[in-house]
This record gives sequence, C-alpha cells and structure tokens, in this order.
Amino acid sequence: MSEIDAEQALERLMADDRLVQLCELQKTGDEVLDVISLSENQHSDILAWLLDPREGHGQGDQILRDLLVAASVRCASGESGLDGRGTTARFFGNWPPSRLRTTGFNAAFTARELGLKASERVDLFVIDPQNKFILLLENKAGATHNDRQLTDYRDKYLELVAGNPHLKEYAPIYLALDREYDVDDDGGRPREDAWLHLGYDWLKTSATRALQHVGRGNASARLVVSYCNRQTDWSSPESEQCTELAAALHHAYPQAVKHLLEFSHGRIEREWLTSRHPTAAHLFLLQNKSVASLLRETKGMASVKAALHGSLPDLPDDNIRHARAWLNICLAGWEQFEGEDWWPVYVSVCFSDEGKTRYDAWLVWSSRWARSEEEAERLRIRLIGFDRKFGQRSGSLWRRVNLGKNMTLPELASAVSDVSRRLEQTASR
Repeated sequence: MSEIDAEQALERLMADDRLVQLCELQKTGDEVLDVISLSENQHSDILAWLLDPREGHGQGDQILRDLLVAASVRCASGESGLDGRGTTARFFGNWPPSRLRTTGFNAAFTARELGLKASERVDLFVIDPQNKFILLLENKAGATHNDRQLTDYRDKYLELVAGNPHLKEYAPIYLALDREYDVDDDGGRPREDAWLHLGYDWLKTSATRALQHVGRGNASARLVVSYCNRQTDWSSPESEQCTELAAALHHAYPQAVKHLLEFSHGRIEREWLTSRHPTAAHLFLLQNKSVASLLRETKGMASVKAALHGSLPDLPDDNIRHARAWLNICLAGWEQFEGEDWWPVYVSVCFSDEGKTRYDAWLVWSSRWARSEEEAERLRIRLIGFDRKFGQRSGSLWRRVNLGKNMTLPELASAVSDVSRRLEQTASR
C-alpha cells in the first residue's frame, strides 16, 4: 500500500462511527484493571477482598461460597487426586454443594500472615470461626505450583497448630489456585495429595452475579467483574461489545490499524516528543491509550479469525466468537446442535506465549450447552469416533482433547482445517 493509500485508509478509520463508539465505551468502561498489571501479592490482596463477606463488593459470603462449591464439585468428581483420608477430602465429603448453598459464612474473615513468615506461609488464609474451618489458599496467577513448596507450607501450618491449641478445632482445607490449571493435563500437577488444584472458572458465577449488582447501582461490584474478565474467559456484555467493535475495525481497515500499531508500544510519548512532525496517528494513540491497548490485544485473535476464514472460506462469521485472548469455533456440520447460548461441541483457541504469536487449541464437548442430556450423550458418543478420550470419564459434564500446543498461525489454521474435515465426516454418520 502506498503512503497516500495508507493516509486515506487512516482517514476513513478516523471517520468511522464504530471507532467513535469504541473510544466512548473504553472511556466510560469498568475495566479498571486495564490500567495496572497485578503482582502475585496484589492478586492475593484482591482475592482477600473478594472472599471477605464484610467487604464493600456487596456480594456478602457468596464469592466464598462459589469457591467452596467449585472445590466440592471437583472433589466429588473423583478426579481430584486427593488422598481420601486427608482433611481437604474429608471436609468436602461432609460439605456437598447442597449444604454449602444453604449455610451462612458471614463470620469468616481473611488473613495474610497468621503468625508465619512470608517464606513459610501460603498466600491467603480464610478463617470461619462459626463453621470451624481454615482455608489455606496458595494462589499462582499463571505461575506453576511447586510440589515441595506446597508440602512445606502444609508442614509449617501444622507446626503453627501445634503451638496454638485452639486451632485444632478448625478443619484445614488446602486449595491451590492456578489461572492456567488444566484439569485434563495431570502431568504438570504436583503430586502432593493434600492439596486440591483449581483454576479460576469458579469466578464466572461470582462475576455474573456482580454484574447484576452493577445494574442495581453497586459501583464496587465493578471490580469483581473486572477481575473476572482478566482471570477467566468470561466477558461482560460491555467487554464483548468493545471486542466486537475492535474486531470489526480490524476487518474493515486492516492496513490502517496495522499502521497505528506499528508505533512502539509504551514509548509513543517519546516518539511524539522527538518527532519533528508528529502525525495524527501519534496524537490519536496518546489521546486514546485504552483503545490502542484493546486494538493491540485483539490483533492476535483478529488475525486468527482471518486465517481461519482463509482455510475455511465457507465458515459463517456467526460460527466464530472471540474475545481478547480466546476464540471459539463451531465447525461445519455441527451448527444444528447449537444450544441456547453456545455450542456443545466447538474448537477452543487461546494464546500460548506472552508475545501472542503462538496458540493452543482443543476440541471441547460440554453438556451444559446441549438442549438435553440425551443430546449431550449422543454428541459425546459420536465424538468417540474422533478421539477415544471422549469416552473416558463418562460422568463428566465436559471433556476436551488437545489439538496442538504452541502452534504458529499457519499450523493452527492447518490443524483446525483438518479437524473440520474429520468432524464433518463424523457429523454425517
């Protein structure tokens, strides 16, 4: 594209109503965590705020209950890897979801130290003096838990109990949270069988509830929504709208957006300062930093969508849904199984590196989105013909099979094309 053509494309982009709308939404949005990058300690501070029933998020003890219910369900699945004689397994054996949903936890409080040195303690304690349990929470926001470290934390806590007899009244619960935790990939999980490992998906329930509170005027609940947006693949309606607008601009003005994003990320002020003739692009980026950040974040998935349309030209736009860091695809031949809100069978894609140039992909079956339990089971049985792993853990509500890890964009497009061909054959049987 010539310099004149690039300038004309940029002018058309600047005149587009969708860009105006995106700028306004980003300016008034609730994504407060867009402006900061949380350290591990700050993640734990936010979790302490979320799990404390008396904090100002307006959720009471519901977020703590959401976490406990998710842990109870994980224990009951028989796939937790816990030693059934341990305190964590025994606690949740006595506390099924029905009991958790009908019990109050308003007496609970959080603590960061509890008399232990920083090197000897977990990230967060949640103590309930009424129901007599202490939740020991080790939080890794993307890092990997170390099995020896978890064992040491447990040993140090038991030493603390030995020196404080009243703590013996409390049942200890050991939970290890990891944003990247994959329930289908046990190979990377530590072998410490006292700790229950969970991802962050339990936060989706909390965020959906908090979004309703935002609609009722509770501004503090926005942080719950914002945090969940960052930690899971859940998106608020406002966030989804911003993503859709950004994707539309990527599609309509690929060269103009590319030109905008060519400026150094994080150094645009210096480039403006040292430039003899600052351009309109410089000024736009300086005046709309959150929009520029969103366009950068959605660039990767917009490129994925374009590449997939190249390898699957007949795939309708409605069969691809994506946010900043993930993309889901309903492949040809499986549209008739679409549930009320999502598809029960789809390909899930996410970034596998910080540079957002490589991708992981899975084929997912979820009974949640099927129209009936019978349809979900028929789909699962049909998928066994694609991969026998779908026949394992028949009591699970969802299964996923890895299609490739750390793939380049051409490798991803090729893998999805191959899966589409095989699934089309499976769907026609």
